[in-house]
Amino acid sequence: MRILHICSYYIGNKLYRNLIKHLSFSGIEQEVFIPIRDKNHFGKNQLPSEFKLVNYYYRNILKNYDRILFHNKMNKQMKEIEKIILSNKTIDFIHAHTIFSDGGTAYKIYKKYGTNYIVNVRNTDINIFYKYGIHLRPLMYKILLNASSIVFISHAYKQKMFSILPDHICNKIRDKSYVIPNGIDDYWHDNAVLRRQFNTPNEINLLFIGRLDKNKNLGAVFKSCAKLYNEGFNISLQVVGKGPLENKYRKLCKELNIDKQVTFHGYITDKEQLSKTMDKCDIFVMPSFKETFGLVYIEAMSRGIPVIYTRGQGIDGFFKSGEVGFSVNPSDTDDIIKAIKEIKDNYNNISCNCRENVKLFKWDTITPKYRSLYK
Repeated sequence: MRILHICSYYIGNKLYRNLIKHLSFSGIEQEVFIPIRDKNHFGKNQLPSEFKLVNYYYRNILKNYDRILFHNKMNKQMKEIEKIILSNKTIDFIHAHTIFSDGGTAYKIYKKYGTNYIVNVRNTDINIFYKYGIHLRPLMYKILLNASSIVFISHAYKQKMFSILPDHICNKIRDKSYVIPNGIDDYWHDNAVLRRQFNTPNEINLLFIGRLDKNKNLGAVFKSCAKLYNEGFNISLQVVGKGPLENKYRKLCKELNIDKQVTFHGYITDKEQLSKTMDKCDIFVMPSFKETFGLVYIEAMSRGIPVIYTRGQGIDGFFKSGEVGFSVNPSDTDDIIKAIKEIKDNYNNISCNCRENVKLFKWDTITPKYRSLYK
């Protein structure tokens, strides 16, 4: 079987690389088409040469105006794929990794050559293209209706998509819609650990890993820490990441009188260093306003760290309340504090659940689900 991947966001995230790598282990031949807008992105995230069944096609064809002239972008991609792939290889199936940027081209190939395809639904599909590209919605409906399967990476985004689509579209695609999560890098599974108990009744060590921007909502974590500190808890918070609000957040820590309890680490890219930082902490908390999936929650779980995540976003829906942590209202610090205390009171069980449930996010578990859709 030969699969054509159309993957506009390949260079920005290694999850696509991991999926393609594990698919190759099962003997699937793969042609990976990657449109780029910067020649410096050639070869980024490419698998080593020993992966003989995977061929990459980086094409520097994207321009800034393609964000507006969407049909022009589709036509350019179609032309390149016909010239460099379809002219000399038989493609059995297409995997489009977004609805709009990739699915539009997959739909055009399907109409011309009859090659079936699946599409993944991503954050930009719902929160940017569908929301603001009203003129593109008829095309989106055609892409969804003609796809063999539609894959959501979270239950939350599946529910959100079905809440905004017209009923007549929902009724026709419901039975071919599936939730298949992203996997985390094998490192986190290979080096997974069991957790410890809280050291002292009043000690709580929190962890935040994410971009320091409005969406990731670190400010709510600070305010929650301040309330716990004022209640007499020995609170600490490790902050991993950088972003445009870093100076504002440093100032907020001082205003809340918790600057001595908060450590800013900046970005940590080395996995061993990051895991050591994680192991100093008891609970991971990131109440983002919007979260497509959030691999970092699962990475924290691999260290046995219970997680606090946003209700109706990201990983919400994969677990029962209290199983690996709790979902919260990101605007309600009292809700965040309640979740922290409930985790603390049942820490051992929740930590063990984290370690057990992280197995659901192994690529060896995920790739057979995609293979079945291809067939």
